[in-house]
Amino acid sequence: MHLPVVDPAAKFSCGSCTACCNQPWRTVIEADKAKALDSHDFSAYPALNGKRYYQPAADQRPGYFDLAKGEGTKCLFLDTDGLCIIHKELGAAAKPNMCLQFPYLSSRTWTEDRVSVNYGCPSVQTQRGPALTDQTDEIGRTTALSDRPFKGTDVRVPFDASQTVSHAEYEAILDQALAIFDDSEPGDIWERFARLAGLLIGIRDYLRGGGPGLSEFLNDATSGTIAPATCDIKPFDKASAAPMPARMLFAATLFPDTMPATASGRVGVLRRLTLLPKLMSLAKLSGGYASRVLGRNVTIDSIVGGRQDGQLDESSTRLLLRYVRSRFWQRMIVGTRLPIVAGFHQHLLDLNAILFFARAESDARGDKSLSEAHIRKALTCVEFHLANQSRLYEQTLKGWLRSQLNSAELMLQSLRILAPSRVTA
Repeated sequence: MHLPVVDPAAKFSCGSCTACCNQPWRTVIEADKAKALDSHDFSAYPALNGKRYYQPAADQRPGYFDLAKGEGTKCLFLDTDGLCIIHKELGAAAKPNMCLQFPYLSSRTWTEDRVSVNYGCPSVQTQRGPALTDQTDEIGRTTALSDRPFKGTDVRVPFDASQTVSHAEYEAILDQALAIFDDSEPGDIWERFARLAGLLIGIRDYLRGGGPGLSEFLNDATSGTIAPATCDIKPFDKASAAPMPARMLFAATLFPDTMPATASGRVGVLRRLTLLPKLMSLAKLSGGYASRVLGRNVTIDSIVGGRQDGQLDESSTRLLLRYVRSRFWQRMIVGTRLPIVAGFHQHLLDLNAILFFARAESDARGDKSLSEAHIRKALTCVEFHLANQSRLYEQTLKGWLRSQLNSAELMLQSLRILAPSRVTA
């Protein structure tokens, strides 16, 4: 097994906060590990008496089961002291693989596997613990990597729906994106995404013009920027004024939050057809729905067009910048599973989901502004749930929604949906 490249900026040490053990998500356990629970004596734990330890996997995947829940959304095996009963009784190796691997997060690029961390973890958010580069042995033991050969640097990487770039040009574009989100650069999170969208528009036009040497151009400090001037990023007067494609993409991103926690990621053709009316209703960005991850009803109107100005303080901004840089460093989705433009657009949609949940938390608490506490809770919601779900635009209206993802101009419109009231770019 080859060794992954480890994120040099990430830090983590488990603080036994139990955040990952108290969620509405499914905890998948391998069949052999599930069966081992049946033969063990757990009589010392009254909470387990008479309980079924697991059930058939919601997605019917052969060889796997779903661990049962205890009180509320807690894992059945979360003990009163905040520790895992399986770990205490049978050892760490007996735990589900997904528990062993958390919060390590792997991403397969064209040339290597890159491992960073899940930002839903509070320890990751606060950078508590040693550097990930000091945890390579643990990562090697717990993080599943494929043995399939890499495609290498001879690939042509899709830039959008119609154009490709070389692997070297792809790397140069990602380097430019990382530079935009560096702490030393000026601007808040919206201004930086606006600059990124402008860069993508400029690259697209450069490619259409047939100009050679994109890598050299991007890396030439004297060449200036090829990004056109982007418009001021201001929120829409009302959410319904956003273009329908932008609203549909945002609705598709939030859609897993409307589904039961036991729902499997993928659905059949007939089920997809029944989801369309619900998706169209959500795309109106009005009314409300029962949020699975927040455990309460939310009113979309007050969140998207609420009373807050939506600005972020410095600590919240730095946390989000670290999160975005981690995903860009991993090449997560960008240029591998999705074309470059579509991958960046999806990261922006995830940011919108984070801001949506943060505003929902702020509204529920009666706070007039966003704080790092709101952002941290929202990051947990998105990283633990939405980012781990099969995206709706990979299933429903696949061709149309994906074509919208590939528009950098629409990316600027997506940016406006949850932009604060005082931002220029």
